[in-house]
Amino acid sequence: MNLIKQVTKIRKPNPLQANNFTMTRDQVLIISFWNPTSGQPQQGIFIQEQAAAVCKIRDNIIFLQVNILPSRDLFLKMTVEESAFYRNKRITVNLYSALWKFWYLSPWVVSVILYRLIKKRKNEINPAIIHANIVFPCGVVGHHLAKRLESKLIISEHWSKTGKILKHPLFARSALRAYLSSLTVICVSEFLTQRIFKSTGHGNIIVIPNIIDTAIYKYAPKLPSDDNVLRLMCVASWKLPKRLDLIFEAVCSFAEESSRTIELTVVGTGPQADRLKTNKTPADLIVIWAGYLERHSIASLLQKTNVFLHASDIETFSLVTAEALSTGTPVLASDTGALPELINPQNGLLTENTAEGWLAALRQIASMKFDYEAIALENRNKYSPESIGSKILSVYNKINPGEL
Repeated sequence: MNLIKQVTKIRKPNPLQANNFTMTRDQVLIISFWNPTSGQPQQGIFIQEQAAAVCKIRDNIIFLQVNILPSRDLFLKMTVEESAFYRNKRITVNLYSALWKFWYLSPWVVSVILYRLIKKRKNEINPAIIHANIVFPCGVVGHHLAKRLESKLIISEHWSKTGKILKHPLFARSALRAYLSSLTVICVSEFLTQRIFKSTGHGNIIVIPNIIDTAIYKYAPKLPSDDNVLRLMCVASWKLPKRLDLIFEAVCSFAEESSRTIELTVVGTGPQADRLKTNKTPADLIVIWAGYLERHSIASLLQKTNVFLHASDIETFSLVTAEALSTGTPVLASDTGALPELINPQNGLLTENTAEGWLAALRQIASMKFDYEAIALENRNKYSPESIGSKILSVYNKINPGEL
């Protein structure tokens, strides 16, 4: 690849992190193509948290982050950065080009670039298991690397568009091969498991949900509701399949008929929020357009919220719903995708995705009583980093018994 200019940067390890890296054949290579960047700080954060959970409790892991980014240069430029990652090592490969979309849609070529990088570090990288996150392009790259390196492949799937990629005229075959070469496919919900099974017929698909940072999203007693204010909240990147229009219409209608003051906090940005900001609202409805907020700020707001609202046409998991539940906040959500797996009569309510359905459900949940602390406890045990990290390690151990 003479068109590639490479720059290697080695960051000084954090002295608080033990870097116990050793190269043996029990090594795991975790690969992610969805990573936080300066422009998208929350991109793929769920993958980062799963990798962190595993790297905190097991040695001899390489976390390979691959970013394919736009630049003004026609030719491809590659930078490589190394840093400690808890008990292990992180290698970040940045590929820059004006033709970045071409490179992103060419996992076969990218796999050659990464293979050459790995072979140059053969004394450092020699994985028994390659754990790829998201089938395209990462799973396809992982499939090619696993064949070349004689490694075993696992794919973790979080993506709602897996069905589309498995029907794509150019990418369906390579995506299907990647899935079927994976000894285990890890899905974040039963809903996603069933979709992938129907599309691939894979015989070993298991559910391991996303991680919730329970140190941030934790229980705090709700404020007494003696001020006659019902505090509602919703969080998303406000574009389809999210449905801020349903939430907004239902809350406006409810505020017109309610004797209480309704406060709706909308966190996040996007075209739906931009469009609805100018809409007229009832006198007793206070809408707070909070925009983008960091997770600590979101958690603090959730602890003061009476009901969290989440409307979407499809969800493969719904991090924001699980985060709300982890603070002890009951949830009113669409009866779609994986959301019924999260919601039960003790922690919330489901509704069909119509304006009438949302209004009726909002009336109902506003009068319901919940044990907030019990909601938080149930979800803290289910989605904690320790719990999820241990489940992923058990998959590694089953694939390579006696070696890992």
